[in-house]
Amino acid sequence: MRLDMLRPAPAFLFLTLLCLATQATAQGIEDSYHARLGHGTGTGMLEKWCALPNFSFSQQGGIDGWIQQGCGECHVGAGWNPDSTFPDCFLCHNGEGFTVTDSGCLHCHVRDASRRGDRFTDEADAHIAAGLTCTDCHRRYQDKHSDHQFLKGTAIDTTEPTLEGSLSCTRFCHSAEPHRGGPEGDKLNQHTDKVACETCHIGARPAQALASRSWNVFDDEGDPRTAWRDSGWMPEYKWYDNSGPGPAGAYDLPILDHDERRDVAGARIYPFNAVTVEWFVKQPDAALHDVIIVADVMAADADGDGTTTVEEMRAVRPGATLVTADMNFSVSHGVMPKEKSFDCHDCHGRGGWLLDWAALGYSFDPSGERERERNRGKD
Repeated sequence: MRLDMLRPAPAFLFLTLLCLATQATAQGIEDSYHARLGHGTGTGMLEKWCALPNFSFSQQGGIDGWIQQGCGECHVGAGWNPDSTFPDCFLCHNGEGFTVTDSGCLHCHVRDASRRGDRFTDEADAHIAAGLTCTDCHRRYQDKHSDHQFLKGTAIDTTEPTLEGSLSCTRFCHSAEPHRGGPEGDKLNQHTDKVACETCHIGARPAQALASRSWNVFDDEGDPRTAWRDSGWMPEYKWYDNSGPGPAGAYDLPILDHDERRDVAGARIYPFNAVTVEWFVKQPDAALHDVIIVADVMAADADGDGTTTVEEMRAVRPGATLVTADMNFSVSHGVMPKEKSFDCHDCHGRGGWLLDWAALGYSFDPSGERERERNRGKD
């Protein structure tokens, strides 16, 4: 045997073999949230319907249709995806100690910009400017599903609470009373029971994002009418208790009114992007995911003007109903440095503009500032 054959194998070869061995023997990857995405388990995004892509898994070819839509580019999947029997380790890991990299995360999550207006740069996020990486917050941990899970916030979107661990500002870094002592700090700390950190510390969004989408109006390319928010848009603020969308805490769709969860234990005011979506369901009392698929909606456009009216749809599907609802997506990145965060006067008093107190269920500014201003000078 030649001596040079005894040299250590290159690091990339070792890591490749390690990855293959892990894939072949461990359920850690196979059962992780990112790999499974809920196929056959009801614990993730796969097999669920979302109004933004308007893809009905059960009606449009299942896995094959999902892959043809290009969803597998991010939702890499495991055994269900014939193009990726196991998730590619190097989508997430690099060859230096096999660590998870920010670029690996952003391969998929950079697309969050379309729903949340995120931009993961030093200029747009104080945490990134301070040198933090994705996994400083979204740490790897083990639960009953997998040893390849990552902490996430209890964000309102189309996923179920699949992970036992959840992430918040106070999980690792900040205390429950994060503001320094003294009268001003004490007053701010009193807000944390009702106001989420993100409401004061996240401002205008650095990237454009979806504003609305209509699945009954199409352009010449067959794309739905879509409106975008320009960069600099402001979130909407709604009560949320981190238990799931809807009055019953169902995770089917991220539909949430401004004050419907105000009186639920643990509810706080959070920022959201509320994307207004229109789509057809089969009957007036149908579940919101019992959709009429896009191909059938387009085929019902009798006059060919690109808009399928309710009358046109009902001519071929009696009972068809056009639904309009806001899909709410949590805004949690893009934190401003404290010097640029909102202050009392942005919400309270005559000049308060940030929060819509009436929409949030108040009949007046709860601080009493506006009332005091009205009465000032009357004595």
